[in-house]
Amino acid sequence: MRVFALALVACALLVSSASASPSGVTVVARGGAKLALRAPGTDAPYRQLGLSGDGRLVSIGGWVVGHVKLPTRTLAWAPTGERAAYVTTDGAVAEWTPLHGRRFLEPKGWGGTSWAGIAWSSNGALAVPRGNELWVLRDGSAKRVAGPLAPNTGTGGPDVPEPFAWAGDHVLWWRWPGSGSVAADGVDLYEDATKIGTMLAYRNFVATCGSHIAFVSGGDRYSMAGKSIFFDRRDVSADPRLSWVEPSCSAGGRLVAAASTNTHLTNLTKTHRAIWQLLPAKKRLTSPPWGWSDEDPRLLPDGSLLFVRTRIHSVRHGDSWLDTQTGRVMVLAHGKLVQMAQIGYRNVDELKTYLGPYYGHYDWSSFLAVRP
Repeated sequence: MRVFALALVACALLVSSASASPSGVTVVARGGAKLALRAPGTDAPYRQLGLSGDGRLVSIGGWVVGHVKLPTRTLAWAPTGERAAYVTTDGAVAEWTPLHGRRFLEPKGWGGTSWAGIAWSSNGALAVPRGNELWVLRDGSAKRVAGPLAPNTGTGGPDVPEPFAWAGDHVLWWRWPGSGSVAADGVDLYEDATKIGTMLAYRNFVATCGSHIAFVSGGDRYSMAGKSIFFDRRDVSADPRLSWVEPSCSAGGRLVAAASTNTHLTNLTKTHRAIWQLLPAKKRLTSPPWGWSDEDPRLLPDGSLLFVRTRIHSVRHGDSWLDTQTGRVMVLAHGKLVQMAQIGYRNVDELKTYLGPYYGHYDWSSFLAVRP
């Protein structure tokens, strides 16, 4: 395994502590936030990198580094402490902590949907899909909050709820329409049992801050076409010249997002986005060089902005071309822009392992995790 090395001289003003695990994961603390950065070439491709609520434990898929490999590809960490949960392939719901190990919240055969995701609330409730129903587990009890969903008349269904976040005491979930190709052009977004919009089913297309919800509105699988940002059900982007994605918000009411020219690109690897602030006032925050794109903005507790500046390179491999992807983890604070680290994949073997952009959408979840 290769260990990801930070350029400590360049990051001296930004990094308060850093440690590297044998898995090739580096954990960095800055301004009350914990970042996990994974080196290219480490194992478990496509599997999401995660941090426990206190930022002390790192997971890659179902592997809690240095502790246990849980039988799941989708692991959900509670917002506080060191508590993780997952759904087994036989429909049970289990939780794991380093102190108590594994215990079952619901037994084998309960009917949990293992691939559709689960989500913790800030007060310890767990949203779990159970077939075509959405349930919440809390303090030893289970309550249905939506469903059973009617079959999808277009695809034949069955529709499945996919919980992914909470806004205050309300569950956010997507209604998966029984077809991946149909879902690629948009799914319905729900808050509890109420539909609040239509969007592409990407986790970084939704942000919550307290009870506030920001999401990317619009169908069409091209993320550079016709997308706008809704904040508490109000369009706050209001600029049809740009297509807006990847919102991030703070409890104090600040909202940022990434924006590109509103067009279908012929070459989907040439996405060129900048980061904008939308609230409390609209202003452009970054200006990437041509050929680069600023993606995945995150507002940190100290008010600074973290994002990934990325570009694609094409390399010849036999009779075809493969794309390498470089991502620079950047922090904008007090008007100064500093590179913290580099992530991505840069050789032919890694190209066969990791996924590039999908219709202009970038997913850095295998390389970068942020708490809070």
